[in-house]
Amino acid sequence: MKTPISYTEYLEKEGHTKSSIESYKHSTDRFLRWAKKLKYHIPTFDYKAALRYVQYLKRKQRKIKSINGLLIGARKYFNYLIDIGAHTQNPFNDVVVKGEPKVRMLSNLLSEDELEDLYYSYETPQHKNTKVALVAKRNKVIIGLLVYQGLSTADLQRIELEHLQLQKGKVYIPHGKLGNSRELELKPWQIIPLMEYINEVRPELLRRMKMHTEALVFAKTGKLVGVIDALIKKLQKINQKVDNVHNIRASVIVLWLSRYNLREVQYMAGHKRISTTERYQQQDLEELQNTIAKFHPIN
Repeated sequence: MKTPISYTEYLEKEGHTKSSIESYKHSTDRFLRWAKKLKYHIPTFDYKAALRYVQYLKRKQRKIKSINGLLIGARKYFNYLIDIGAHTQNPFNDVVVKGEPKVRMLSNLLSEDELEDLYYSYETPQHKNTKVALVAKRNKVIIGLLVYQGLSTADLQRIELEHLQLQKGKVYIPHGKLGNSRELELKPWQIIPLMEYINEVRPELLRRMKMHTEALVFAKTGKLVGVIDALIKKLQKINQKVDNVHNIRASVIVLWLSRYNLREVQYMAGHKRISTTERYQQQDLEELQNTIAKFHPIN
């Protein structure tokens, strides 16, 4: 059996300078001393434990730059453990202190009924060929993909016509920089609006915009951000709890976690790491909010 390379050898392989290697080793030693003192088992060290380490550093260090320097060392060490097969994920990946940790607060979550109300309460005019009617019917399709498939703006941007399987009632979401690929079930009531959109609405929108693209939904600028921002403003008139696409997606993921196991939800959400999915678990929300509150600069 091949002997794993040492931490120093790993850092050298990564191309770090001697001074950087010494700095990373110093940060790692500090982390390991803390973990040993609190009797943490490194192979099972997780995201919540990483947050506790940040709390410890904030009590000991005044400068955010110094704290982040120590966190980089811990992050490098877990990358090393992953490299040699001693750990499966890096609990420090999304932990960066900028006045408060880089963790999005799960607030204003919508219930299942509130999510469905966004879809059913969004009105589409009956007349077919006005710009208002065309945009409304396109928006209805987008809302369905947000509230039933929990897609992000980036997910929507990647979907092309070939990824729709309406006969099977499924949609394929290609992988992206931040998300894995997955195949998701469409709700039966999404099928007819999608068929109308593909066969009638989408071709007319392309003609009016003088565009040619295989993207399912599109914008003249090439980016959907403006389209989504305008849609969110309309949805806020239906429910003021709607902040953005992120809180709709978070609401869907939390709902899924009440029905499916963690691995299933990881797949459905397209999360690359199980630790990302774990942050949405309802039983962890109160603890997560309390932890974040401790990072707030007014404390």
